[in-house]
Amino acid sequence: MAKSYASATLIRLLAIALNAVGALLLLPFVLNALGANDFGIWAMATSITGYLLLLDFGIALACTRYLSIHAADQAGWRRTFSSSLLLSLGLTAVLGVAALAVQGLVYSGILPNTAQPVPDVITLLLVEVALSIPLRLYQSILRAEVRYTEIGWFEIIRIVLRLLGIPVLLWLGGGLITILVYASCINILFFALMMLSVYRRDRTFYIDWQALDWLHLRELLSFSRYAAMTQVAEFFKYRTDNVLVGLLLSVGAVAPYAIMVVVIDMLTQILMRFQSYWDTIIMRHAGEQRLASALDTTLKSLQIGVALALLATFNTGFIGKHFLRLWVGEAYTDLAVPLTLFTLILLGLAVQLATSPYFNALGKQRLNAGLALAEILLKLALLLPLVHLWSAQGVIGASVLAASAVALMRLHVLAGMVQCSLTHLAGIILCRLSPVLLLLSVLLSVTGVLHICDTSAFLQMAVIFMLQGSALLFFVKKPLYTRHPVLNAICPRSHSGD
Repeated sequence: MAKSYASATLIRLLAIALNAVGALLLLPFVLNALGANDFGIWAMATSITGYLLLLDFGIALACTRYLSIHAADQAGWRRTFSSSLLLSLGLTAVLGVAALAVQGLVYSGILPNTAQPVPDVITLLLVEVALSIPLRLYQSILRAEVRYTEIGWFEIIRIVLRLLGIPVLLWLGGGLITILVYASCINILFFALMMLSVYRRDRTFYIDWQALDWLHLRELLSFSRYAAMTQVAEFFKYRTDNVLVGLLLSVGAVAPYAIMVVVIDMLTQILMRFQSYWDTIIMRHAGEQRLASALDTTLKSLQIGVALALLATFNTGFIGKHFLRLWVGEAYTDLAVPLTLFTLILLGLAVQLATSPYFNALGKQRLNAGLALAEILLKLALLLPLVHLWSAQGVIGASVLAASAVALMRLHVLAGMVQCSLTHLAGIILCRLSPVLLLLSVLLSVTGVLHICDTSAFLQMAVIFMLQGSALLFFVKKPLYTRHPVLNAICPRSHSGD
């Protein structure tokens, strides 16, 4: 298990690194080739595709959940997959009709020619997502089989093809629509590779319309509804705050906030890569009624997520000013402190990523969705008074306070579900975090010594990152200490015999 986790995580981190480095090199090239207007359309289209795939009404997540719970039941897998496919094909039909409607508006003259190429871009995105959503269900199968290493390699293939193909097409004279069509084909290929991987290994596509169960279909639809609510809440967590900043403060305040959001989003992706590995295992243990093991894996995911969040906050405070100076210039180095405070939102995210699979596996998806929405509502309630007090920093404060408060609520709910006190659960979590707390104390001490010795900033960063890299490799490759002495004691007695 530890070896599989290490391989999957390192491969997916390699994908993140390739994507980040490639984006830094690709964006200036695309900007020069397309011009400001078409580049803006391309950038928005790329973002919209990701969000449309995220908002698939929770069908893929529902499919993953029920496949994981019924891991050994092949008939159950065909029933779940076929039912999920039927739902996704319905969504595909809706998106296909929407794409035809957009083109109908163009041909009827309702949309003027001056609106081009926006209608064609919208149509293309709708078609891409319509084709991707059914294929995405095969990713659910790979997740249920804990084949994250394969998913990581497919991510790398997609990124490499995208980064190599787009410059070649632009060099050959292609324009906006050309590179968007190419990118759409690559995205569809990403999901098609997963379908082929499933068929190569299992010799079946898991499609059996005779296995359809309308009661199970309603069950999937009910789960996906609450999963969709959680995904919508994620969409509004911080990525759309540029609009709020512009409305509450000024358009000039959007750029600094947008810079910080880019960094937070990158850190979020890293955090998700580490924690998503455990989702399937949590749901599988819960489906087998091995609740102590499910709780143990939940706490393991929480341990990893909180540890990475604390390290992200430390690193941002340590190199934030140097990074901002190199990335966006001297004018934005004052963002180092607000950006460090903004990273505290990752602690709440780590708790959410760890507890959501556990809640969903035990049929608490409505509760999970309610907690996600509660965070957004609390943030909106705090926004106006905090913006009035601290201007732009008030937006960050509202996000961090809301995430922290709901994280405590999640831990309180988790403690109630396993019949123990919040204090008891917090003690177990702190025990698990002792290695990273020790590492942070060492890093702070070394940083202080290097600063007193007046060593160069480059040498300080080299030493600190070498220490962190060594510790990270040790924690990833070595099986983590997972079984707290009192873990079974806080689980219901009827489920603690595993």
